[in-house]
Amino acid sequence: MPHPALPPDVHTPGGLRRILGPISIIAVGVGGAIGSGIFAAPGEVARTLHSPWTILAVWLLAGAITLLQTLVTAELATRLPRAGGEYQYLRAAYGEFAAFFFGWSFTVFIVGGGAGTIAALFGDFAAELLGMKGRWASPVLGCTAIAAVAIVNASGLRTGAVTQNILTTLKALALVAIAVGACIVAGRATPMAPSPMPDGQSVSLEPFLLALMPAFWSYTGATDSAKLAEEVKDVRRALPRALCGSALLLTAIYLLYNYALLCAVAPQQMAGVRSVPAVVYAGHPLISRLILLASALICLGAISAVLLANVRVTYALARDGLTFAALGRMSRHQAPVAAIAVGAALAATFVWYRSFEQILRIYFLASTVLFGMTYLSLIVFRLRDRRMGREFPANVYQTPLGIPVALFLIAIEILIGVSIIHSDWEKDGRDSLWTLAFLAAMAVLYAVWKKYYRPVLS
Repeated sequence: MPHPALPPDVHTPGGLRRILGPISIIAVGVGGAIGSGIFAAPGEVARTLHSPWTILAVWLLAGAITLLQTLVTAELATRLPRAGGEYQYLRAAYGEFAAFFFGWSFTVFIVGGGAGTIAALFGDFAAELLGMKGRWASPVLGCTAIAAVAIVNASGLRTGAVTQNILTTLKALALVAIAVGACIVAGRATPMAPSPMPDGQSVSLEPFLLALMPAFWSYTGATDSAKLAEEVKDVRRALPRALCGSALLLTAIYLLYNYALLCAVAPQQMAGVRSVPAVVYAGHPLISRLILLASALICLGAISAVLLANVRVTYALARDGLTFAALGRMSRHQAPVAAIAVGAALAATFVWYRSFEQILRIYFLASTVLFGMTYLSLIVFRLRDRRMGREFPANVYQTPLGIPVALFLIAIEILIGVSIIHSDWEKDGRDSLWTLAFLAAMAVLYAVWKKYYRPVLS
């Protein structure tokens, strides 16, 4: 029986075939996370932190928080196992306006901005690998990668999933190989000495939070498989295990990778470097080119994960009549072709007009709002059950200490959001201002949509 507290259509089958097994689910989570961040993030973390052990602590903390995120997501996904993940949770918790706000904002900032961030770095790697110069080389190559990955995913869910499985396996092996090679090249298995703290700089929370942001970016995607819940076999058992397994596997890989880099390069040499492995292997031209090739491959896999899983939010939004109907159609091979095309177009726009660092700030500022709302929805469901005197649903995964964990995650999102705004405002504040303005405009857009377009659909 459907859970009586939820809208009657929440557990209604959506007509999608359950194609994906546990391997594909883990591949989506790990593959979505291992992307551009793991090359750019170590240098960004070292920009604000100067001790190897503090740097490793940031990566461990980001992994621990990601595990908490997967636990909360596992409860929400098994409560509402429908395509679209977080969109479905917000719709059931808060109603149609919150679903509209989340779905449209997610499509622009998380699908478009997320894929765009990865593609921007792919363009940099590919341009260097191919020896292409000029202002437009990187954006053109980034947009080409988006188009290629979009075509593969538009071919069907099975094709996209198999491609994702292969790319994720290759990416994980590449990171392990880079880590082992770094220790061999360095000839040591202990981190380099800590960098001295710059004159006038004192220990504070903000540098740690700013360092946490790029580390978080490297874990982002670990929960993406929840958006495919409607297409997962044995979702009640497989999805929680796969979500937690993705977080634990990523933490182990990232700690090994960063530990090895710190054995080969001191933090002050890493600071601000776009690709730390390129510094490690600078004296080995052939290996350096192989690193660039691996970097590009890793970015391709991450773009694929975004367009495979995250566009399900856009699809679900359209299926409920909250965006254009064409975006809610599946091909006979179970691919939301129009939604994939829109996501790819938005990502290409970001790549063309913004740099990697700019897109990353925009992405994270929007995500603090959107995912903060998501974690709050767990609290809403728990309190709703208590108010109506119901036991916790027997077929739903229960997050240990669910409400305190959700409150902790909301606090983390708020701290990161405030740090981004403060950091951006010290420059020109333009990207933060535009991001917040767009989010605010969703309220107006919903009123317009409901009055003028929604009646046409009904």
